Amino acid sequence: MRVFLLAFAVLLVQCTSVNREAESIKRSAASSRMVLDKSGYLYDPTDRSCDGFPRLMVETMPGTCLGMVIPRDRALDPATNKGFIKPRTILQIANSNQFLVVDMGGWGPKNGRLFLLKPGSGGTYQITLLKAGLDNPHGLRLGPDGFFYIGEKNQISKFQFNQGKLINWRLVFSNLDRKTGYMHPLSQFVFDPRNGDMYINSGSPSDHCTVEGTGEYKYCSEVEAEGNGAIYRIPATKLRNLPPEGIENYEVTAAGLRNSMAMAISNAGFLVQGENGRDFPELEEPYEEINVIDLESGTTGNYGWPYCYNFHATSPEWEFPENSKLPIHKQFRKPINCALKDARGMGEYRAPYILMPPHVAPLHMDYYRGGMFSDLIGGKLLVTWHGYQPMGQRIVAYTVDEKGLPVLESQTKASYQFNQPGACPISKPFQPRGGMERHSSYVEVISKWNEVKGVRPKGAPVAFTEASDGSLWIVEDRESRTIVRLARTNSANYREPCDRSTVVFDPQVQMLAWRSAIKNNPELDKGYRAVQTQLIQNNCLGCHGNLQADDVAKDRFSNLDFLVKNGWIVPQDLERSKLYGSIARLEGYTPMPPLDKPQFFGTPEGERLNALVSKWIGGLPKDVDSSYAKFTSKDKRNIRLQPSTKAKACGQLNPGDIVFIDPRPGKVISQDGYQWRRVYLVPAHSRLFKDACPAPEVGVYYIAQ
Repeated sequence: MRVFLLAFAVLLVQCTSVNREAESIKRSAASSRMVLDKSGYLYDPTDRSCDGFPRLMVETMPGTCLGMVIPRDRALDPATNKGFIKPRTILQIANSNQFLVVDMGGWGPKNGRLFLLKPGSGGTYQITLLKAGLDNPHGLRLGPDGFFYIGEKNQISKFQFNQGKLINWRLVFSNLDRKTGYMHPLSQFVFDPRNGDMYINSGSPSDHCTVEGTGEYKYCSEVEAEGNGAIYRIPATKLRNLPPEGIENYEVTAAGLRNSMAMAISNAGFLVQGENGRDFPELEEPYEEINVIDLESGTTGNYGWPYCYNFHATSPEWEFPENSKLPIHKQFRKPINCALKDARGMGEYRAPYILMPPHVAPLHMDYYRGGMFSDLIGGKLLVTWHGYQPMGQRIVAYTVDEKGLPVLESQTKASYQFNQPGACPISKPFQPRGGMERHSSYVEVISKWNEVKGVRPKGAPVAFTEASDGSLWIVEDRESRTIVRLARTNSANYREPCDRSTVVFDPQVQMLAWRSAIKNNPELDKGYRAVQTQLIQNNCLGCHGNLQADDVAKDRFSNLDFLVKNGWIVPQDLERSKLYGSIARLEGYTPMPPLDKPQFFGTPEGERLNALVSKWIGGLPKDVDSSYAKFTSKDKRNIRLQPSTKAKACGQLNPGDIVFIDPRPGKVISQDGYQWRRVYLVPAHSRLFKDACPAPEVGVYYIAQ
């Protein structure tokens, strides 16, 4: 009976409407063993259909499935009650079914933890705390000497694990300078499989180089003077002869790399790096990069940060003459030529090998060498796309050549998948600023990991490890805080069929619906104005594009547009609202404001702002997404600013035109013998007459039925 009910629940998920499927599954859960855990996954804990683990409703490659190893609810050490806060990396202990898991513990100091993951008495996995008090740990690798290596904010150490205990803990490298407010403090590293040399990421302290002090710098001091935004090398000979105080000197292998969290070295001696590019507020720029460093070249190349992005685009600080008076120009100049295409000398600009879609945030990469998926992804380069934007939440695989580099395509036209709430992903073309030079195709190993309420959360894959049986064990952070496992399955992989020609979601329409919901509720509008003036304008200018989005217009609702577009507010759910989580320093969130700016956390002012944001989010409506729906016009209809035939026509719909209307019966207005529907149109919409009517700030017009 249980199997039948589970199959019935899965069948219900495969409806054409993802919203209807979620409701169907939630209804069936009451009469089955399906549970919705704190992570947001719906599954049957007693199910073992994914190679011995409960199957999750996440789309994966044919012949594979994603199983739940340990959910957030169960990830607690029984002795200390300490659990996952921000788990990041995982590594199997040789000749066992046990794993080490690193949890960075959020962005606060010395709250990181090292856990042991092992099967419990009932066969389900559980965690045991091995070590606490680590300082923002992240990197975890098995070294060529058989020791486990772990990276913290300021140092790298190594240890052995024997009979359930950590032994021989030793300092390896202690010269990672991380000042207060450092934007990318996490230590990631990789070993050269040929000789054992270690290569270490030194992320940039800021997004695009911060001007500090009054010194007359010629170059960005973060790169040229401090040696950050780079990859360091420590020769294996030094690692084999560690001094008691650890190694303090290093060589710079590559510069101009903002944050090299994803790194892999091929057997041919090429370091492949996944670049987390600088932040622009728009969704379509900049693209993430894959850079290639030839470890035998003998030269230190500059890969562009903070002056260049994409293949040959110049950063706006230097691109526009209007920016020539910025403080950044008074202290240093742009020392490299972003248009250079054939770098040969030391320090010359080296363009990316290929580009990845915008904002995918590559956090981990490695070559797959196992047997379980040898026919699907054998030898391919796997990359986690951790980004929370619609292009992220995936794991992809690149076919590589004899050098271990992604195979280049003969043509540069390419597209990527863009998630849509309530619908299939749509394809968007690669159109990077500065032009498209090269491309490598990839396959999505895990896709459709976008959030479906009541079914699954938004995926947050940080890192993975290839287990001895060839399965992939994957760590998720953010609100999920789970470990999941990709394995083979004899049954059909989970699929979400839908009409790919259908578009049921438009981000701009969603913003207009939220504008309307806030403006039409005086209490919420008052709360929004308070959050905007007292929190955002006083504390957030200069960060994340001033927390503004101009997709609709640059007006008083631009801050709301940013919060909606980027998923920073979840109605009546403080824990999942980044705006609140960051200022209240909830576990797992990056603190805001950044630590190098004036702080209010822990002060009476901080408590007041927390209460202000809490009250506003607590009152936000949960039904905004039901206030817009696609509408296809069957005939000509005038678009008016008010629901009346006497109102001026602002535009016209023609037969076949697709727009979004408010479908709620309570919002239909009877006037002049017609039923009037609200229709959402952004300024300068193609069906509006130019300058015929002033654009309403909520984008609401009316059409008659």
